[in-house]
Amino acid sequence: MSTWTGLASWVAGGLSLAIPGGYLLAIAMLVLILPLCSWWATRLWNHALPMVPAVPLALFAVCWLMMADWHGDIANAFRLVWPAMVMAPCLLALSMFPPSLAWLWSGLSAGGIYCGVSSVAQRAVLGMSRASGPDPLHPILFGNFSLLVAFFCLSGLGWAWCQTQRIRWVVALMAGALGGLIASVLSGTRGGWVVVPILLAMLWLIHGRQLPRRLSIRLALGAMVIAILTVWVPETGVKARLVMGMEHASRYLQGEQGVATGARLEIWRGALLLIAERPLHGWGNREYRQGLQRLGEEGRIDPAVVNYWHAHSDLLDAWVRRGVAGLFVLLVLYVMPIMLFWKGLEDKNPGRRALAGCGVLLGVGLFGFGLSYSFMVYPVSIALYSVWLCILWALYLTPSP
Repeated sequence: MSTWTGLASWVAGGLSLAIPGGYLLAIAMLVLILPLCSWWATRLWNHALPMVPAVPLALFAVCWLMMADWHGDIANAFRLVWPAMVMAPCLLALSMFPPSLAWLWSGLSAGGIYCGVSSVAQRAVLGMSRASGPDPLHPILFGNFSLLVAFFCLSGLGWAWCQTQRIRWVVALMAGALGGLIASVLSGTRGGWVVVPILLAMLWLIHGRQLPRRLSIRLALGAMVIAILTVWVPETGVKARLVMGMEHASRYLQGEQGVATGARLEIWRGALLLIAERPLHGWGNREYRQGLQRLGEEGRIDPAVVNYWHAHSDLLDAWVRRGVAGLFVLLVLYVMPIMLFWKGLEDKNPGRRALAGCGVLLGVGLFGFGLSYSFMVYPVSIALYSVWLCILWALYLTPSP
């Protein structure tokens, strides 16, 4: 059965951004093992540590369901949070039948390569202005998750270097990282690019202390050169997107409304106005839209933004829809992987250190991405966060060579 859980781990990394519902396939494969684990029910205490992430995930799901029920919208909330509710059997399956780390890293490598090839094809062959993934992975979701896959691959280089076929593994993970970075660039996700310096700092914590200082400096200079070339090469579209964003923000601050970035700032202002009216229990989905409509009719926000269905910020969206409790459990989700994996960044085992790095990158990355866009309003985001966290944690506790 370790081969089966390994295949599920590969699917989570390799197909989640490639085919519609790829992340659902990974979850289903792990849940299907539950009958084989049922006889362990009387010995769950032996697996208390592997089950730790399931508790905050369940708390998150229950809290959001309760607040949705308060506002009469529990059906939509269940469709959103159900992946977090089934992580306990997934964790049990992974802890009972731990797969080889090769499954995870090969899946992430394949996923990153696919993202890069698909993005180049969309831009160069199909003539699309921004690369995206299968529905519902529009350019923002696709670009940011591709960026996260790229940094996962970079985190795994320490493990790859210790393998007997080190050259093949290093090349595979570097190819996956390059593909993920290309996908991020060609998707035009400005919010993700802002987080890159923080992700690079996390990457240094993973590898930097094991590298000679001279090599660290060379790698840092190389990263700077690549970043500069990415911005200044017109074909990437990065410079145009950054210039447009700064121009729109400047025009908005000068009083002009109706531009893309200005609309986002106006949405944030609308969410803050509604939070001030109901800071404790929030508004729910339906009343949030009605509240924005009212603010637009009263002239307190630009009427052009009242049709946006989320707040374009995870923290604001959780607070305005689900109150203080929703904001709290969302913060728990962000902090949990950092707390679980932070100590592992100093682990002497390269496999554990690589997994710990991915766990920290998951929490830091999604928090940073969610500052300028709402990710946790999409089932795919909650599913990817949940299944990636559980796979990383289970493998971290029982790493294989």
